[in-house]
Amino acid sequence: MISDALFVQQAIRGFTRQDQDIAQLQQQLSSGVNDPRVSSDPARAMELSALRDVSSDLATQTQIGRIVADRLAFSDAALAEVSEGVRELYLITLQAGNDTLTSEAHMALRVKAETLRNTLLAAANSSDQQGRPLFSGTSPGPAFVAAAQGVAYQGDATAPAVQMGRSTRLETGLTGAQVFGEDRESVFALLDDIVSSLSEPMISARDTVQAVGRAQLDLAEKPEGKITLTLKGPLGSAQVSLMLGSDMQADQVAAINAASAQTGIEAFLPSDGSGIHLRASGPIALSDQQGPADSPADGPVPQPLLRLSQLQTTEHPAGTAQALRPAHMSSQTLIARSSGKVEHLAEMRAATGALARAVENRLERLAETRLALDQAVSRLQDVNVAETITRLQTLLLNQQAGQQSFIKITGRSLFDYLG
Repeated sequence: MISDALFVQQAIRGFTRQDQDIAQLQQQLSSGVNDPRVSSDPARAMELSALRDVSSDLATQTQIGRIVADRLAFSDAALAEVSEGVRELYLITLQAGNDTLTSEAHMALRVKAETLRNTLLAAANSSDQQGRPLFSGTSPGPAFVAAAQGVAYQGDATAPAVQMGRSTRLETGLTGAQVFGEDRESVFALLDDIVSSLSEPMISARDTVQAVGRAQLDLAEKPEGKITLTLKGPLGSAQVSLMLGSDMQADQVAAINAASAQTGIEAFLPSDGSGIHLRASGPIALSDQQGPADSPADGPVPQPLLRLSQLQTTEHPAGTAQALRPAHMSSQTLIARSSGKVEHLAEMRAATGALARAVENRLERLAETRLALDQAVSRLQDVNVAETITRLQTLLLNQQAGQQSFIKITGRSLFDYLG
């Protein structure tokens, strides 16, 4: 009969669906994962997709954070080497300030300073694990380059940084200008000055040059420009500015005599043209010379710009002229400058440590967020074992009952219905 055939077909289709549902639940129990198909639960699938996008973003941030942490570790190692070098430089300046050192001792200190310059230059041009310079800011090239006039900073003033998330931007290091300084304030300029102070002719120069009663002052003609110095005489001291140049002697005499009321020193030009003669009723002293000597006068080796000779009553020099060392190369100034660099490098290491700690804090927060995210994904994706077993048992019971009913119904004949 048509109705019996239709009933059988519908029953078989129902049993097939039950078998599929049972197999699916068994598969979920076996894998521990809910049905991944969108059709099984569109809302859950949409939420899982959003969570996976967030998870991918967190993974990217974590990877970036670890790279930054490694870079800062490289920076700290380089700064540790630089700090040690600067401390050694400070010790060199302390030893060099000892007037009893022999020429051999001065030479040994100079060799140490020259070696340190090469060591610090190599550290300043260190790279991270990806080969990028640590101290050149955002510039891809080396941070420092050695030239005829000294070591020059080639990087930029922008500290490198990375974006971690939409609202978090972290610096990945310090610039070379911050760490080593620039121009005359750099560690390398200090090193050059120390090397020069331990080399001729500066090694023979003095922080203060003196004479009594009469003296001859000789000033360099080049480089042209203005120098300032402290002129001290029987009446007191005054700051005097002198222009350098081959035709500036008259102006130099006028500048010294303009301070005569304060110093008690008179200047004049001798007839033989031998420098500038100074006259006073007591000691004459010159010190604290600043100006063009901050740069080499003739070539790469700095030269003293001022010499003072004691004059006899016959107006002839008595003994060797004393060369004046520029203020930035004086023993006390070099000691103070190197001491300041020791303190500065300690601050730079602390700053790098603060950057590293900020990255570590960010990575810790990312790990906490990642854990919460994984738990949320697990709640959506993992099978609820108790609930699934209950559903499976229900399906199995329904299947068994349906099959038994089907057998009983389909086993009856037409006469059973007519009886």
